[in-house]
Amino acid sequence: MHLNREHFASGCLYTAGAVSQVNATIRRKQENWPTYTSRTYCIGNSEMAPLVLAREGTPTEAGMANTYNIYKVKPHKLEQLKEKLRAVGLAEQKTHVAQAYSKTFYYSEVNPGNDVWWWDTYRTFFKDGLPAPKNIFNFGMLLCQHTAQPETIYAVSLGKSHFYLSKFIQLDFGIDLAIRMADENSILLKKSRYFTGTKRQDVSSYQQFQIDSYEPGESVDHLKLKAADKDVWGKRNIIFADSIQMDMDKAPLELSEIFEQIERSYQDDKIIHLPKLEAVIEELGAELDAVAFESLKRGEGDVAIQEFQVHGVAICFSFHDYDYRISARTADDIYRKDLGNTLDIVNISEFIRDHAGITNINEISVQFKNEESGPFTKPLKELLDFPISFDGADYFLKSGEWFVFNQTFMEYLKRSLESIDIVIEEDLVEADFQNWKAEKERKIAANEPVDDKLTYREAYFNQKICNERGFVLLDRQLTLIQSLKKKKNQYRVEIADIFKSGEIISVKISETNSELIYNIEQSKDSVELIKRKTIKFDKSIKTASLWFVFEGDIRNITDYNSIQFLLAVESWHKLVKGFGLKPKIYISKHVI
Repeated sequence: MHLNREHFASGCLYTAGAVSQVNATIRRKQENWPTYTSRTYCIGNSEMAPLVLAREGTPTEAGMANTYNIYKVKPHKLEQLKEKLRAVGLAEQKTHVAQAYSKTFYYSEVNPGNDVWWWDTYRTFFKDGLPAPKNIFNFGMLLCQHTAQPETIYAVSLGKSHFYLSKFIQLDFGIDLAIRMADENSILLKKSRYFTGTKRQDVSSYQQFQIDSYEPGESVDHLKLKAADKDVWGKRNIIFADSIQMDMDKAPLELSEIFEQIERSYQDDKIIHLPKLEAVIEELGAELDAVAFESLKRGEGDVAIQEFQVHGVAICFSFHDYDYRISARTADDIYRKDLGNTLDIVNISEFIRDHAGITNINEISVQFKNEESGPFTKPLKELLDFPISFDGADYFLKSGEWFVFNQTFMEYLKRSLESIDIVIEEDLVEADFQNWKAEKERKIAANEPVDDKLTYREAYFNQKICNERGFVLLDRQLTLIQSLKKKKNQYRVEIADIFKSGEIISVKISETNSELIYNIEQSKDSVELIKRKTIKFDKSIKTASLWFVFEGDIRNITDYNSIQFLLAVESWHKLVKGFGLKPKIYISKHVI
C-alpha cells in the first residue's frame, strides 16, 4: 500500500495495520502488527512541514497510562534551549519542585495557527463569506532539572515541540539506553541508516526479530521493543531513538522516578550489540568542522535531502519539492543566494568561494521554500552526507553532529568483507616496469612497431597478466552511454581491464583513497550496465573481480586502514551478489 497526501488529510486517522509503505522502504516481515492502538497524524505546516508517523494513544493493557517522550538535554545548551522555546512561542508556565527535580512547563499560549494548504486550491467549492481556516496545533514542553545535580536535565516534549530540540539534546540518548536495558528478541520496528549499497534509509517491522541479523554497513538509530527487566519498566513497548517514548502509570510530578531509573540503567553493562554511530567529543567536532569547511570549498562531499527523517521518536515523511536559498550570517555581513530547485555540492562550493567573508561551516544555512508549506531553515551541516578522514580515522555527519562507527558496526562490516574470496597475487616490481617503460618509449621515439603508446603502470601490469595467463585485454575499451538524466550529455564507461573464462576484472594501482574508490564505483557501473544490457558485452560473466596493487603489506582487504574504502568495497560486494555473480578480490604488492 503506497500512501500519499490524501491518506493524511486533516482528520483522517490510520491504524498501524494500514501502513505498509510510505515513499520509502518500510518492510513488513509478517502480516501481524503488535497489539496496541496507534494513529498516524498529519502534523501540517510545522517547521519541517512533514508527515509524521508516530504513536499516540493508550495501550491495550488494562489501566490508564500517560505517554512520555523524554529527551536528555546537554547542560551547556540549556540557556540556548530556553531562548529557542521563547522564539517559537512557548511561554513559561508554572514550576513545581518534586522528588529532587525542578519541573517547569512551557506552552504555546499565543498560537496563530497554520494556513490550510488546500484552502486556495479548492476555494471555488466553498460557500461565500467563509473565513480562511487555520490548523491550530498546540504544543508544549516540560523541562526537568535535578536540583542537586543541575547538569542532569530532561525534556518531555508534547506536540510538535520535538522539532526544536535537535540542537540541544544528546542525539544518541535513546539508543544508548536501549543497548543497556532492552530485550533484543522483542524488536517490533527498526529504522536504520545504510552506508553501503543503494539503500540510504530503511524502516522495517517484525513479528519475530532474529538476533544478529543486522546487515553490514547498517547503523541503527530507531527501535521499538520491550524492556528486558519487566519488573522495573513494565511490559509495554518502548520506542528508543534520540529520545525514549514510553507509556507509564505515573503523573508528570512522578517523572523523577523514571529519570533516576534511566540514570541507574546508564551504569549497567551493554546487553545488546547494536551497530550504530557514536558521537565524538565537541572539541574534536570543532576541528572536524574546519576540515569539512575546506573540503566544501574544494567541492568535495555530497548533499542528502532525505525523504524521511527522525525527530525523537517521530518518523517524518516529506512529500514536497522545494526551492532553496543558501545564506551565511557572519560577524560583518549577511550573504544570500537563490539556488532554484537544485541543491548540490557544486553550488554550495561556489557560494563559499564567492564570499571570502565566510570562514566557518556553522555560519551557513539553507532555506526550504514551498508554496503549500511555507519556508523553513536548516543549518547546512544537517544536510551534508559528508565522510571525512582526520588523524587516521573516518567521521560522519548525522543531524549536523559528528559521529564514528562503533565496534559492533565494524565487526559486521569485517565479517562480510572477509567472506569475499581473496587471492594473493604476484608483485608489481617497479624496476621491471621502469625497464619496460624505457624500452617502449625508445620504440615509440624510433617509430618502431608497438601495439599502443600506453606507458603507465596499469597498462604494463595488465599486458603482463594477459601475455602470461591468456587473459583478454579490455583496458581503454570505452563504451558510449546515454546519461540517465534528461538533457545531459553522453558519457564513456570503461568496461573493465581484463577478462577470462567468465571473469571480468578491474585493476587499480594506487594508494589514494579517492582513486581506489573511483575504481570500485567504475566496476559497479560496469557490472550493472552489462547485467541490465544497457551496453553490449557478448561474453558470459560469472565472476566480477577487483585487483588492487597496494604499496603496503596487505594480506586481506580488511587490513587496508580506511573505513570509506571498506564501505565502498562492501557496496560493490552487495551489488555483485545482487546480480547473481561471484565477487572476488586479487591483491598484489607494489615493490619499489
